[in-house]
Amino acid sequence: MMTRFSELVHGWMGWCPGVNMAKTKWSDDTAKDFSADNRRMESPRASGAGRQGMPYIGRYEHTQRGDMIIGLFAAVILLLLAVIILEGFEWIVLIVLGILTGVLLVGSTLTVTVAERGIRIRFGPVALIRKSWSLDEIESVIPVSNPWYYGLGIHWTPRGMLYNVSGFRGVEVRLYSGKTFRIGTDEPEALCYAIGQACAGKNTYTGFW
Repeated sequence: MMTRFSELVHGWMGWCPGVNMAKTKWSDDTAKDFSADNRRMESPRASGAGRQGMPYIGRYEHTQRGDMIIGLFAAVILLLLAVIILEGFEWIVLIVLGILTGVLLVGSTLTVTVAERGIRIRFGPVALIRKSWSLDEIESVIPVSNPWYYGLGIHWTPRGMLYNVSGFRGVEVRLYSGKTFRIGTDEPEALCYAIGQACAGKNTYTGFW
């Protein structure tokens, strides 16, 4: 069954989405037929996706934790707390402690949402850093593997802006303006599939390259 599905998707899109989408959240509040030519494409089975064989409709949302960031910063915070307890109060230690705690609250997770209006990303449990793009801007998207030296966080790379909190996997999005950017994710195939289907419904999407 999965082999047949892969052949169908490959024939329609020139690209085969992965099926490992166990952490994906779906809902029907933005339901519509996203297929570019009115064919009802079946989505890979995912948590909350509904019965097998149902078409992809609705909203994608996924949160990735920056486990390395959380572990490293938490260890340093515990060390600083131990210093305060053993050595007494120090302003410099308290300032550093506050900065590290703020980084954890603002940049320890990355949530990506794909819905009818566009793509939205937001960092951290405290969503002070966020960014969005309209579906009308998007020309194409592809799963990618980032070189180790691209690192984590928000910064420029040779492939445009990078938004990443963990790992080396992600998706690269090309806009009609010619600009590209990369979003880090631990389920790039699922995110590509959601973006491609949503954009196909807007009739502005040229496909995966």
